Amino acid sequence: MAASGLADWLFHRTLPVWRDRGVDTSAGGFHERLDPARRPVTALGKRAMVQARQIYVFSHAAVLDRVEGAAAAANQGFEFLLRHYRHPDGGWLSRVARDGTPIDHGRDLYAHAFIVFAMAWVLRATGQAAAREMADHTLAFLDDRLTHPAGGFHEGLDAEGKVAEGPRRQNPHMHLLEALLAMFEATSNRAYLDRAAELVALARDRFVVGGSLREFFTDDLSPATGADGAIVEPGHHFEWVWLLHEYARLSGDEGALALAGELYGFAVAHGLDAASGGVLDQISAQGEMLKADRRLWPQMEALKAHAARAAVDRAAAARIAPLAASVLGDHLQGEDGAWREHLDALGAPLVDYLPASSLYHVMTAVVELERRGAA
Repeated sequence: MAASGLADWLFHRTLPVWRDRGVDTSAGGFHERLDPARRPVTALGKRAMVQARQIYVFSHAAVLDRVEGAAAAANQGFEFLLRHYRHPDGGWLSRVARDGTPIDHGRDLYAHAFIVFAMAWVLRATGQAAAREMADHTLAFLDDRLTHPAGGFHEGLDAEGKVAEGPRRQNPHMHLLEALLAMFEATSNRAYLDRAAELVALARDRFVVGGSLREFFTDDLSPATGADGAIVEPGHHFEWVWLLHEYARLSGDEGALALAGELYGFAVAHGLDAASGGVLDQISAQGEMLKADRRLWPQMEALKAHAARAAVDRAAAARIAPLAASVLGDHLQGEDGAWREHLDALGAPLVDYLPASSLYHVMTAVVELERRGAA
């Protein structure tokens, strides 16, 4: 199959290394990153978002029974999260020190979305009732403290419990949609699917403007003023494409596929590097290149989108094998457990560390390719 090398890289060459070196066996939880020698980097503390992503990765690996010790790794991360991140006023702390001492008392919408997502996968992997309780606790916190009158949610709360300032973003809402779909699959409770429908409508009505998905918005969800309002990330286009297909599959609402097609067409037309075939980091709403860098995560999201669109678009199916080869050749080369995270326009690496957060993107892409028979 076209992408079998990706599955081998993930399940045989990489996750065993991160099980052995990425789990903090002394303090609990997961390390944020490994250095070029694949040694833990501990000085940065531990973000809730990274803990949640790694809980997901190892929970999913456990569900698939593809990595020995995955369930134990996921469970210790789940326990570390519950022990150290719960905020006394509701929600979850953004960051703690290695030993769990709070560092950042802010409560970030983006991290909360991933916590709900992680809870869905803990529930699938273990059946623990506490996971569903924590997911519902998190959603209730969002409803109570972060609901925005103009639609969607505020970006978060600062350390004093005040609404965080700055532009609003589509990105946390996108991941909340992902989390709600995961909760629906884990529980079959349509309440999660109904909430997901609201976010799909928000994307259709506010986040997509003139055929492209914008990143930054004013308080009333108009595109941000100045250059920020025209920034487009092709990787997020592809991510939404896959999510819209998932929403249509789970809900039966095929109307979402029209929006998926619109976003996919824009990203393919303007967001691919002509030389490598990889996904560009950033373009404008007019399709002009803003950043020619290539990070690992947009490549993985494009693979998911190509796989999702393959059933309705032959050209999409034909894009899977070349992109998988590009990812293996440009990003996933090197020692076991390592990769090239961020490349410049010529393909040279821009960073030498290995962020744990990227494994979530690889996992979701590999399992999607396998599910659709492309791996």
